[in-house]
Amino acid sequence: MSERYIFPFLWMRGEEESVLRTELEKISESNIHAVCLEARPHPDFAGDGWWHDLDIVLEEAKKRDLKIWILDDAHFPTGQANGLLPKKYPERARRYLYSQFAELTGPVPAAQVNVDLMTTKQITWMDLGKPMVKPVLDEKRIVSVTACRVEKGEVLSGEVVDLTENIQDGILTWDIPAGTWRIHVNFVTTDFGSNPEYINYIDEKSVQVLIESVYEPHYERYKDEFGKTILGFFSDEPGFYNTNGLEMNDKIGTKLMPLPWGEEMEEIFAKACGYEWKNKIPYLWYEDANGEYSDLRFHYMDCVSRLYAKNFSGQLGRWCREHGVEYIGHVVEDGGQHSRLGSGAAHYFRAMAGQDIAGIDNIGNQLIPGNPDSTRHNGAIRWDPAFYHYGIGKLGASAAAIDPKKKGRLLCENFGAYGWSLGVKNMKWMVDSFIAQGVNRFVPHAFSMAEYPDDDCPPHYYARGNNPQFPFFGKLMEYTDRLCRIFDGGVNVPQAAVLYEAEADWAGETMPFYAPGRELLEHQIDYEVIPADVFADSDYYGTKVENGTLIVNGRSMKVLIIPEAECISEEAVKFIIANPDLQVIFVNRKPEKVTGGAYSAQVLDKYPAVRLEELADTLKKSGVCDIQTDKEYKNLSVYHYRKDKDIYFFFNTSLSDTITAKVTLKEQGIYGLYDAMTDKWHKAEQSGDSIRLELKPYESVVLAVSPECEPEECFKGTVTEAEDISAGWKFRMCAAGSGSWTEAEELDSLHPVSEKYRDFSGVMEYTKTVNVKKDGSRYIFSPQYVFECMGVTVNGASAGMKICPPYDMDITDALTDGENEITVKVANTLLRDANTKPGIFGPDRAVMEPSGMFGTVCLVKEK
Repeated sequence: MSERYIFPFLWMRGEEESVLRTELEKISESNIHAVCLEARPHPDFAGDGWWHDLDIVLEEAKKRDLKIWILDDAHFPTGQANGLLPKKYPERARRYLYSQFAELTGPVPAAQVNVDLMTTKQITWMDLGKPMVKPVLDEKRIVSVTACRVEKGEVLSGEVVDLTENIQDGILTWDIPAGTWRIHVNFVTTDFGSNPEYINYIDEKSVQVLIESVYEPHYERYKDEFGKTILGFFSDEPGFYNTNGLEMNDKIGTKLMPLPWGEEMEEIFAKACGYEWKNKIPYLWYEDANGEYSDLRFHYMDCVSRLYAKNFSGQLGRWCREHGVEYIGHVVEDGGQHSRLGSGAAHYFRAMAGQDIAGIDNIGNQLIPGNPDSTRHNGAIRWDPAFYHYGIGKLGASAAAIDPKKKGRLLCENFGAYGWSLGVKNMKWMVDSFIAQGVNRFVPHAFSMAEYPDDDCPPHYYARGNNPQFPFFGKLMEYTDRLCRIFDGGVNVPQAAVLYEAEADWAGETMPFYAPGRELLEHQIDYEVIPADVFADSDYYGTKVENGTLIVNGRSMKVLIIPEAECISEEAVKFIIANPDLQVIFVNRKPEKVTGGAYSAQVLDKYPAVRLEELADTLKKSGVCDIQTDKEYKNLSVYHYRKDKDIYFFFNTSLSDTITAKVTLKEQGIYGLYDAMTDKWHKAEQSGDSIRLELKPYESVVLAVSPECEPEECFKGTVTEAEDISAGWKFRMCAAGSGSWTEAEELDSLHPVSEKYRDFSGVMEYTKTVNVKKDGSRYIFSPQYVFECMGVTVNGASAGMKICPPYDMDITDALTDGENEITVKVANTLLRDANTKPGIFGPDRAVMEPSGMFGTVCLVKEK
């Protein structure tokens, strides 16, 4: 086994050796063949205690053929450098560019401003009682002092006076003219930003502190395991963090936030903006009536994102490859942060530049099965659900596809912080959703060795032996591994390119890429998110236009779609006008301005603008489509992949509606359908180049054109009998973690166990004897309701597991002629039990689904 597709977080807290060995054993039992060690809770990261524990992990890993990834810092997010920077390299502390102003209406002769005072924080009554964050190094440097006339509100007129030479002994003196003026003191400081002990992500030497404190000590101790048992390092949500915590919407120009800075940043920013850049610094926060702010903000974000790519992601990736391992991880993508500051990294594709595998994450009820429309609430934060259903997967998959270094590989950190209500049923839905968008590696979040229930971001899959769904989780991982293996080593087949909106977002208002993306996916048109960098560096990305087709790293797309925006980058415009054969469509309207150059937006006049709701229909009429369906199916997700043959993944995203579709493909041949849950191939119901596709809620299927194996004929039977076997079941329960069963009782009818045992989490067992006549018929065990996963045995032998709907199970092969004992074991989630043991966050407020098997249970006979 070469590739390892699943590598869950294992939280290392310094547990006893026996606990650590047991957890690794359980991970291995879960059909998982790699693990990512997270030291966030460990008391002695990169110290003797850590090395002791890591020695044990490596010993167990080699015994069980597990591979190891190491999360690359002592704390979340990556960048704290295990606390080394303030101890050894305070001179490498973060720098910020900031501006504060004093406002006055003139005329006022000989007005004075204490410039030194304007470089310090203003404390207000709102700060009383809050801890004061002190910088690692107290350093301030005035860049310029400029007077800006105010036009109205926060808008500056564009009239600027350079007053830097008017400073004497820290005091500025100026005769203020008529009108309202803001005297801006623009300065570089080590203060004002958050997390002062963290590295400066855009400074090469500062990032080297992370290498010295984490990467090099691991290599020094385990160099013989690098590239063998140890596969590499994982960065978790590094970003600028120039604002506090995980605030969202940190878009330049919308918040009075300090801006990441450094010597190299100042040098390239000055070169990009010209000699007057110091006078225009206030435009980074405030608009001017002349509109110069859009270019300035574009240049700032362009420079800062390129330095992040070069000095952080690029440097770490280069170090890893030089030492025989790979560099992976993900950044904060939520709330538009993938193209912004704060917890973001300014430009998703550049942030991924150094990584060998692209990365995204899905945590905390972001992707909700069957619900792409209701706003996500996370404390004071509101998130657009469409991003998680139609955007984040495609964003990551596009980085994996267009960057040759990544070889089409995309990881998704998944399931974390959903709470104990999340079970394998909805986990399976999430896996399918991400597979359908191009994910082919998963980082389940997480295995915790703390005593159950651990409050830290549940669910936890083993939970020290308490999770009743643990065996079913192993089934899910087996299923996931099979799918990842199928959709790896080839290329995806997109039909459209959607321009990444980072540059437009920096300079003004823009539509997110996933708005047209949703319109495409709901009409079975796959798309790639394309940054303008592929136009600027065509040699690296293999970018070209041939016969009207845009090709990027071997992916061919028939159209370039530009989301609605005020501005568009010069690189995009240059590429568009240089390739007149390429079909280009602007969504809703064309941009008003070209940033970063001398082009006028009028050069785009000849290209069409199409309303968003008409986009898919317009594309299909022009031949931009991959498959054809007999009617619209907005809940049908399709992913086309190509190895030596064409492969499709079909997934029904609805939780309530069955899809019965006629699907027409372009490829000729025999169509085989693969069920990754059972590992079986069946022949599709085929007529020429069309198939009949039926997918019930939670169902997905792989279709291959002329598969290598010989698919079995699909059983086509008619229901001849449906025996109601709902009554007379013997029932008993085993509470989570108890290991003991209740006395069996006989049930006259089946009702939710939660009606009587509201707080019960565990395994519910139902046993019944049925008489069967073996006459060549097929027998389907068909329960109406199961919450939420079940294992069935017949006469003591396993007939299979079901981890999600539909729960119908073919048990024909397990039956014998005459009497048969059927035993059904149902496991619910730990939510009900965990809520009786609330921790620091209190009980989980999630809606509690019912428990057990109930409703009508039938034994269906087909012939």
